[in-house]
Amino acid sequence: MNAHARSFMDKITEDDVVEAEQNVLACILANNEVLSECGLEDIDFADPLHQSVFAASQKLYSSHQRVNAVSLKPFVPLDAGRSNMTPAAYLSKLQIAGANPDATRSLEGSLDIIKGMSVARQLAREAEFVASVAKEGHTLLTLGDEIEQLEGRLKELRARFAETTSISSPGASYLSAFQASSKRDGVIGVPIALPEIAKVLSEPVFEAGNLYGLLSSSGEGKSSLTMQLIYHAVREGHPVLFLSYDQSAAQCVRQMISQVHGIDVRQQRDPARMMTQKEQDDCVRFATWLDQQPLEIIRCQREGVGQLTAYARRFMKKRGNGKTPFIVIDHIGKVKPRDPKLSPDRISGEVTVELKSLADEARASVLILNQRNGGGSKRDNPRPISADLYGGEGARADYDAVVTLYRPEKYKAEREAVAARPSDWATINRVFGSEIEGIAEIAAIKVRFGDPTIRERLKFEARYTRYISMQPERPAELF
Repeated sequence: MNAHARSFMDKITEDDVVEAEQNVLACILANNEVLSECGLEDIDFADPLHQSVFAASQKLYSSHQRVNAVSLKPFVPLDAGRSNMTPAAYLSKLQIAGANPDATRSLEGSLDIIKGMSVARQLAREAEFVASVAKEGHTLLTLGDEIEQLEGRLKELRARFAETTSISSPGASYLSAFQASSKRDGVIGVPIALPEIAKVLSEPVFEAGNLYGLLSSSGEGKSSLTMQLIYHAVREGHPVLFLSYDQSAAQCVRQMISQVHGIDVRQQRDPARMMTQKEQDDCVRFATWLDQQPLEIIRCQREGVGQLTAYARRFMKKRGNGKTPFIVIDHIGKVKPRDPKLSPDRISGEVTVELKSLADEARASVLILNQRNGGGSKRDNPRPISADLYGGEGARADYDAVVTLYRPEKYKAEREAVAARPSDWATINRVFGSEIEGIAEIAAIKVRFGDPTIRERLKFEARYTRYISMQPERPAELF
């Protein structure tokens, strides 16, 4: 048995547990509303008789019947009495006890005992399970699956008995956030690298507790934009975790150096011939500096959302520094689903619900990259819309905001390559126009507050895979 679970149970005697369970059942018989407020299930009761009484009470209550000693009598086994007391007499005794004001006054303490003992018993069972797994032969893969399932069960257990996170009044909650924001001259969150994105979102930062999406098709540069967002957050001192199914840590650093110092990837692959000594020194200094920052890049393979959230919690515990963490997942379509047979919208829903919960729980900003499905390429105007999200239009429900990245130059070139009739060229010219070379469009298909129709333009420098603001030139980047 787990030592902590045993320690808790040793402090509570068997008589304490019986008395607590009797008191809760007595309060239910006196006031049936306790059933909807106590947060218990029948398995939380240690005594089999009390389990039966509670389960029967729930059944009657859910069918809108009165719960009392008389209505419960048919549901209690005849051999479930106490000493020389029949089940009917025992229920009557509980109902009389519930009328005593002392029962109500001690209800909260009784609930704490029952919940605590229930958690301790379940933790003890999980400890026995872990011990049995350790004794058996397992590969890393099967161990990973067992751990993921264990984490899920423990999370459900914690969720059942967790105290509410919103105990203050709405006004007090607002004032607390308002005062915290005013101290740092803005909303609490992760600073955004480019003002165009902030304008499209109608937010000055990626706000703590929010889930964001970034949508674009393959080859439009969402990985490049992501590196700029990550670098900017790291430079401002925020802990950043990048969970990538596509790029390795070395590839990410190589791209950041290209963006920050203007040393392209081709040069970095052949430094002896293609880089000056200063450029080589810049690369070494950048990589050394980056290793000192609260940044982790994990190359993912077959992880499900449970494992991703476990990575994130471990990272925040180790690297938390008081600033809003930034968690980035690339990309949602590669997260291993619980059931591969589920449809994309169901898979997306499972992932976004968990990550939204993580953002709220950890007061982190979470960004999920979405690769556009094939629907957009079939439209005359391929500008991204909600239906292009992984999982379709309904998938945006759990996001607080979804930003789109669109480079019309890419789509225009594709259409020109297959244009065969004058009408094809007329459509191309009407949709795309002419001055789109190296231009990217930032927009949104969902925002919490503000105008969702705002569009902004960025300049894309392909050599350095970076986006440049078309507003007045920004200050030179520091490491």
